[in-house]
Amino acid sequence: MRPWVDPDRSFWVRRPRTKGAWTKLAREYTEDEERRPLDQVLAVAREGGCRTVVIENRYVDVDYRSEFTAFWSLKFDNQSSFARRMHFFAADLDEGRLHNLSEKERKSYLGYSIIRPVPHGRVGRTVLAPPPELDGATLTPIVDEVSFFGNPLQVEGVPFCEQDSEFLRCAHAAVWICHYTAARRGHVGRRSTAQIVERSPTGLSPKRALPSPGLNLNQLQFVFGELDQPAIHYGMSHLPHVIGVEEPACPDEEDAKEETPAGLWDTRMNSIICRYLNSGFPVLIGAEEHAFVLVGWRRDDEGQVQFIGCDDRVGPYEVISSPFEHYMKPWESIMIPLPPKVYLSGESAEGRAHEVLTSFAEQAEQAEELRHIGEGLADGSIELRSTLRTCAAYKRDIGDLTRSEATRSALRHARLPHWIWVVEAHKKDLCAKGKPCVVAAAVLDSTAFGVKPPLDILAMPGMVTVYPPDEGKVVQRNGGAAPWGSLLEVH
Repeated sequence: MRPWVDPDRSFWVRRPRTKGAWTKLAREYTEDEERRPLDQVLAVAREGGCRTVVIENRYVDVDYRSEFTAFWSLKFDNQSSFARRMHFFAADLDEGRLHNLSEKERKSYLGYSIIRPVPHGRVGRTVLAPPPELDGATLTPIVDEVSFFGNPLQVEGVPFCEQDSEFLRCAHAAVWICHYTAARRGHVGRRSTAQIVERSPTGLSPKRALPSPGLNLNQLQFVFGELDQPAIHYGMSHLPHVIGVEEPACPDEEDAKEETPAGLWDTRMNSIICRYLNSGFPVLIGAEEHAFVLVGWRRDDEGQVQFIGCDDRVGPYEVISSPFEHYMKPWESIMIPLPPKVYLSGESAEGRAHEVLTSFAEQAEQAEELRHIGEGLADGSIELRSTLRTCAAYKRDIGDLTRSEATRSALRHARLPHWIWVVEAHKKDLCAKGKPCVVAAAVLDSTAFGVKPPLDILAMPGMVTVYPPDEGKVVQRNGGAAPWGSLLEVH
């Protein structure tokens, strides 16, 4: 057996303190020209205050073992069936007490990264706490539980893995990130990376299955369906029109010989992507012969949207200043895997909420607050923000934002489907000041048809209305006229 596995050791400990020491650690596993993803993994750990790296020997990883069985074991020049797992701690650990960590040491856990013994793309399943610079950003994290020599540990972060260029390609890695997120949240059962490759239909591509050439869009759609995560797809050149969202003009002149790709100018992609990131769902981006995942967003000092990516060529938590300046520009497609019974798109929900709020405002001759909502939607001082939530999460969180006990009772007793779209009307000047900024909100059934979907709940100044199913009696409660807080952390 190759020296990858030491038969006499359970672990190795590293305590890198300098940039050179971190570089030396990376060089133990990757060549300089292929080190960028691992460098980024180590950089995130270092930025989180890592002081101790424990490298677990002879680790049996369900994903790599599935890859080994399906592909690597068939090669003449074989490698080990075992992986290694790096654990990162922000505390100085005593090597003699790794089996019995203190509570403080357990809480210093920053996450892990699995290292595979393959020729290229050695970074396997990885979950790291986000670096401090992303404090305040909207992310799509999971909570992963780890057994570290009998010590139960937890880490909250976004998953990442790297393609190996032969069996797993960038599209497989991107699918896995979306799938592992859903599996850890209990939305779907856990599938290994090899099972994801196995479900990639070869009949939808003229190329042979192995070595893997990657996946096209049709294959991606099929794989997500097989994983019980049917994906909604947006072609960048055919983005939907949404009431209230500005439609940018194509920069091409009338006599232009070539059309400028929409991925270089269509800002509507920002609102589409943010709707689903606000909802906790990773977004897969397709570019020319490459796929990667967006796992969050934030605003820069000038208020412009920045995305947070997990790109297997770069590493976890990549800050993307603008899609129009990204190294893989132009982006060509957007794909979001969703729960099976989310039939209503975020655009349809938001458009319907805009229509209803505008209609109420036009009819409200005496209600000044309602007229202001209509005027704000028209002049852009009020904008709609949408998020897909479970009914349970909505009823839990809305209680903290509701002052009236009668209103809280009506909302929590409302009969709602498992998944709902919540569309909030935000007063932009209040948002900028960090004050409660929601002046109206609508809740819509995610299983509804996209043409004029009915409302389940409508909250407006002075009134909350619940529309029960089965033609039940409408429930109305008086409420306050002051703006209330948002369900969204960033908006």
